[in-house]
Amino acid sequence: MTSQYVSPFDERVMAPEPLAPRPAAIEGRTVALLDISKNRGAEFLDRVETRLQAAGAVTMRRAKDIFSKPAALALIDEITGRADLVVEALAD
Repeated sequence: MTSQYVSPFDERVMAPEPLAPRPAAIEGRTVALLDISKNRGAEFLDRVETRLQAAGAVTMRRAKDIFSKPAALALIDEITGRADLVVEALAD
């Protein structure tokens, strides 16, 4: 039996994707704050939410069930249907 090494690195060269258009201002915009359920994510979003609201944004908080799996399609649909922008808390 022979062994085959599979590299964990994706060595494909991908074409750069353009950034999504950014609004000139966030006043009056709805911003979804997505907590992926990692440690201290809610704490980070609390600080971001305070600043966004001070700048005139309307915020909505949502959370994934678990950080290691993709967000549920219903959650993605809700966010894309209601929010203009999204901030996702990623780190511990």
